[in-house]
Amino acid sequence: MPTAYGGAAAGTAGWRAPEILRGEVNVDMAALDVSNGGIGSSSSSGSGNATSGTRLTRSVDVFALGCLFFYVLSGGDHAFGDRFERDVNILRDEKRLGWLERLGEEGFEAIGLIEKMLSPDPRKRPDTTKCLMHPFFWTPSRRLAFLQDASDRFEIMERDPREPGLVALETGAVEIIGNDWQRRLDKMFIDNLGKFRKYDVTSVQDLLRALRNKKNHYQDLPDNVKRHLGPLPEGFLSYFTRRFPKLFSHVYSVVEGSSLQVEPMFRPYFVLEE
Repeated sequence: MPTAYGGAAAGTAGWRAPEILRGEVNVDMAALDVSNGGIGSSSSSGSGNATSGTRLTRSVDVFALGCLFFYVLSGGDHAFGDRFERDVNILRDEKRLGWLERLGEEGFEAIGLIEKMLSPDPRKRPDTTKCLMHPFFWTPSRRLAFLQDASDRFEIMERDPREPGLVALETGAVEIIGNDWQRRLDKMFIDNLGKFRKYDVTSVQDLLRALRNKKNHYQDLPDNVKRHLGPLPEGFLSYFTRRFPKLFSHVYSVVEGSSLQVEPMFRPYFVLEE
């Protein structure tokens, strides 16, 4: 495909990052320069730019990998539409990731990851380490632990006035949990839940609190309730995420988008320790 600079963009049509299509990055030259210890970018000269060139070529690879992730998860669809419109849609940043919502909780987590990988700004794309740290690849045990830690942290936040973290957590609550989250739960569970404390059925924080409390006291639950919830951790987590598929990704985005992510209790979820 001809670029704005009159050249030809290398790579497979429909799978190339927008900076390639605009002629801003020559991947072949950048890769060659980096491998030779050179400047790392066909548009730059001088020394000291190898790291920049490496970053550019890797961000291009992450974009293509994001397209591939969507292709695999969707069973052969493309994030940017039909074959002959893909390059145009890539330049316009017109992604179509909604198909993944039918996968439930994991679908929403996949959307969160792929959206970042397909960012039109190469500087905002995650590197491969951050991709692997994304909760899409977490085990049920790790996901459940994260929700518990988040609930614990939100519990100690100031409520009058509300801290920004609580405001963010409750923003868009209706879309996340509905008008009354108890309506999505079974009577058996609700009856047991209401024996010990009252909950605000319109609050994301209170749903997290209910999840945390029942996890902490799982062994004390009646056998019929435990069978209904399923075994720890996978069955228990699935009981909630099937009913609230957007819950985990919402809580994760609130923590990730704030200073909470650098706090000691959350840092292991976001940073790969040496």
